[in-house]
Amino acid sequence: MSDNIVVSGVPGVGASKVCEHTRRQLGEEYTLVNVGDVMLQEALEHGLATSRKELVRLRLRDQRALQRRAGEHIARESDSGPILINTHLVVETPLGYIPGLGTEMLGDIDPGAFVIVDADTETIRDRRERSDRSYAYFSQSVEFHKQLQNSAALAYSLNSSAPIYHLRNEGEIEETSEQLATIAGILSNLSTQP
Repeated sequence: MSDNIVVSGVPGVGASKVCEHTRRQLGEEYTLVNVGDVMLQEALEHGLATSRKELVRLRLRDQRALQRRAGEHIARESDSGPILINTHLVVETPLGYIPGLGTEMLGDIDPGAFVIVDADTETIRDRRERSDRSYAYFSQSVEFHKQLQNSAALAYSLNSSAPIYHLRNEGEIEETSEQLATIAGILSNLSTQP
């Protein structure tokens, strides 16, 4: 079983911050990879996009190619040790929602677990409003996006045999980060057993 952990949440739930806090708690044992950052770097190198906002406007074929490259990057990184993979399981685009992980990418990242970071819909909307980041291109259908994300997690779990964990991120981020660190410890212990 892999120690790689896929952490996801709808935009505004705070999954990236949870990952950053958890990575600090875990020390050098885990590497944090943000799939959107890897995809943007690849897009910049190939002249496809200059911002994350432009990424979601790319043709589906180009988005799939970038996802695949991100998966290959993660596969190379995981040779050095376990990874916290911060990504979206479902991506909202101007043409609708698309899967965040292609079949090839799922194989490349070899997840040991999926962790869904969740909060109440009103909490997510409030965080979006207070954020410095623009959420203007996201629809107001937070609840529907959460449902799609949960369905995607189940589908990815079925295809990878990795369990799904659910973490609430309503209060202090440290509490949610500690729960994620505990999951990392469980996976680490399982992978070292004969």
